[in-house]
Amino acid sequence: MTTRELQIKQATRLAKEIQAVTGLDIFRNTRKSDYIEARAIFNFMLYNTYKFRLQRIADFYKMNGKNMNHATMLHSLNNFDVYRRFSNNVNDWLGILEKMEIGENSKKDLMKQFINFLDEDNLNKSYDFMKDLYYKQEELEKVEN
Repeated sequence: MTTRELQIKQATRLAKEIQAVTGLDIFRNTRKSDYIEARAIFNFMLYNTYKFRLQRIADFYKMNGKNMNHATMLHSLNNFDVYRRFSNNVNDWLGILEKMEIGENSKKDLMKQFINFLDEDNLNKSYDFMKDLYYKQEELEKVEN
């Protein structure tokens, strides 16, 4: 299987999962906010978790009947945090997706997104917490081996 075929398979699976969670067809030609937000989740996960290029994501939309270009992808990615912060739908949908196998892969990427918007005090607390977790895990692994 080529890289392109694998990416099409991954994107198709993700689109189906997002449709199952949201009840929305992300390829429908509409600018309603729910659809924009569902597409933003899709774009965020493809770009950050599956390492798709912007043009590859746009091409996948076109394959599915939705006109899209790389500039629209960039706009969606740049606004993802706005959608996440101010839309209950996005947070609810992400919460459901995180519990699914497909969402497991995106947790690190979402953590990076969250970290970018922490103030200095909370960033330091998060850093200390993650460092402690890391060292505890390292110690447990030494004991087990």
